[in-house]
Amino acid sequence: MKFAKSLILIVLIVSASANLFAQKKVDPVGTWSFYAEAAAYEYNSGDIVIKKEGKEYTVKIVYGESYEIKGSDVVMEKDQISFKVYIEGEPVNIKGTVTKETINGTASYSEGTISFKAERKKEEKK
Repeated sequence: MKFAKSLILIVLIVSASANLFAQKKVDPVGTWSFYAEAAAYEYNSGDIVIKKEGKEYTVKIVYGESYEIKGSDVVMEKDQISFKVYIEGEPVNIKGTVTKETINGTASYSEGTISFKAERKKEEKK
């Protein structure tokens, strides 16, 4: 009986370990086209540009051709990204789940939380 219990315990430990190793960290680096339907018109669409400099990630949000907002406090853990931006002086906390082709997330600020979706832009070959 002890052998059966030990065998079951070993199988459970191996299964749990395999699941942990199977959760790969997603690479968020690139340009993502986003849309947030509930946001104010001038802020409801644009690009999220994520870069990696050394071991740190940087983020900026680009609206139109020339307006950029730099992100701060960027954290990427497994498939979760979070960062903060200031829009018209107001802090906005961005959180999202990153997959190979999408980011689904929220932007939280003093008046509530807004959902957004971003799709990875295809890189143009030069």
